[in-house]
Amino acid sequence: MISKDFREKGKVILVIDDSECGRTAVEKLVFLGKAGFRADVLMIFCSDAGTFPVLSQRKEMKIYTDLRIKASKFVDFYIDRLEEAGFNVTQVKIIFGSVTEEILNLEKITEPDIIIFGMEREGFIKRVLRGDAHKDVIFQTKTPVLVCKSTYSGWENKEELKCTKCALG
Repeated sequence: MISKDFREKGKVILVIDDSECGRTAVEKLVFLGKAGFRADVLMIFCSDAGTFPVLSQRKEMKIYTDLRIKASKFVDFYIDRLEEAGFNVTQVKIIFGSVTEEILNLEKITEPDIIIFGMEREGFIKRVLRGDAHKDVIFQTKTPVLVCKSTYSGWENKEELKCTKCALG
């Protein structure tokens, strides 16, 4: 007997950036999709905007517009990869700066089955100043968290992997 809470499709929060960790997280989810896992995916793309000296509003808008265009290219590529594997990307958020609060809020609202985290870890100084998003997400959420590392080398068929640098030129 199947319980009333059973869902045919899962819910996934996918937290990525433009690093090798982000690519690894997407490819791991694609691997799960090829194995039969189906889910609605809420993608959060994080970009470290850095700190800029005081700029005019026009210059600041140009910097953020360029960052959004770059992020959109990665997001579009990753959406295509996930949809090829049978996932439904229901929502995409592009965030500049700290992502911890956004993930914690989305977890409460969406009640996902898993959070897949593929972001490069920040340096010591940034972790001291802003906090450590990896640690905060792992220990403050109730949902299981899969943290993907860029050093993972267990791909069985490396020829099938799509490289974002090659695809985006």
